Amino acid sequence: MKYLIYSFFFLVSCKQKAKEVSIVGKWEYQNMETFSGQPIDLTNPAINKLHEDQKGWTFSFSKDNVFEVTHVKTDKPEEFVAKQPYELPEDKKHLILKNKGRPDEKFPIIELSDSILKINIFYSDSAYMVFKRKQ
Repeated sequence: MKYLIYSFFFLVSCKQKAKEVSIVGKWEYQNMETFSGQPIDLTNPAINKLHEDQKGWTFSFSKDNVFEVTHVKTDKPEEFVAKQPYELPEDKKHLILKNKGRPDEKFPIIELSDSILKINIFYSDSAYMVFKRKQ
C-alpha cells in the first residue's frame, strides 16, 4: 500500500504543464461578434462599412514586444500602417500599446487561443473584432 501511495504522488507530480497560449504571430481580421451573441447586422450601412473597411487588416506581434499593423486591399500589395511596442500582462486580459507623449492604450482581450484572437479595439460595449492566426 505504501508503494501504491508513492507511485500515485510520483505520477501526479509528473503531470505535464498546460500549454502556454501566445499572442506572438500574425493575426488576420475575420469578422465582428457581439457580446450578446446576436449576429452583427450587416444590413446596417454604417456597420457594414466598418466591417468592409476592416477586411484585410493584419495584426502582428513579435517576440520582442513589437506590434505591427498592415492592410491589404483587393488587388493591391500589403501596406504598412503602424508599428509600436506592446505589453501583454501575464493574465492576458488586456493588450497594452505603449505610446510616446500620450497615455498608453489598453484594449480588452475577450479570447486568446492558438487560433483565435477576440479583442475590443473600439472600446465598444456591444461588439468586438475577431482575428484568426495566419502564421
